[in-house]
Amino acid sequence: MDSASRWRLPRVLIATDGTEPLELPAPLPDAMLLRDLDLPTLVSVAMSARPPLAVDIDTVQGLNADAAAVRFVTGELGMTVVLTRRPAIAAAVAERGCLGLLHVFAFDSTGLDRSLEAHPRRPGVGTTISPGPVLAHLLPGDLERLPRPLVAYGLIATHDLVERLLLRADAVVVSATTAMRLPPAMFAGAGPSHDTARPSALDMAGPLR
Repeated sequence: MDSASRWRLPRVLIATDGTEPLELPAPLPDAMLLRDLDLPTLVSVAMSARPPLAVDIDTVQGLNADAAAVRFVTGELGMTVVLTRRPAIAAAVAERGCLGLLHVFAFDSTGLDRSLEAHPRRPGVGTTISPGPVLAHLLPGDLERLPRPLVAYGLIATHDLVERLLLRADAVVVSATTAMRLPPAMFAGAGPSHDTARPSALDMAGPLR
């Protein structure tokens, strides 16, 4: 499938299990990331009037994270951003013309190195870093190695931290509670999309405050 015009990444993704309605401000019509839910809930939310943009496919109970699952969530359910810990699944998402985000756990440099060794490093596959605050402390050389788009995920609960991470990351994942506390300006501006060229991580990082 042609990758043109398939995906877009907002600056802020709101994580939810889909069991309770999200009452989010107007700038957030399609910034929902579904995680930690079962397959019937995934289908129900995806078919709703306010469908989600993204799914953490490894956390959906009753759905094997394989090529068939990728076809289902990107085709039948219309999701264009898929998070996964599995490099082959991230690459399969990209083959569908959507954005695969390989979930990398960066608790230490060894874990980061091992995860990046298996990264597909191809167009349409970016990187999700957990826990998110780690991004604020990575050395320039480590930041440069992370394929873009780059998403900070987990333990992000304050406006100040969101602001700092967006100096280095293309997007952050927050809870609905945190999202409601953020100022509307935090959601302004477009994130990366299918035709965005990003030369390097350092070009995007800017000075940390």
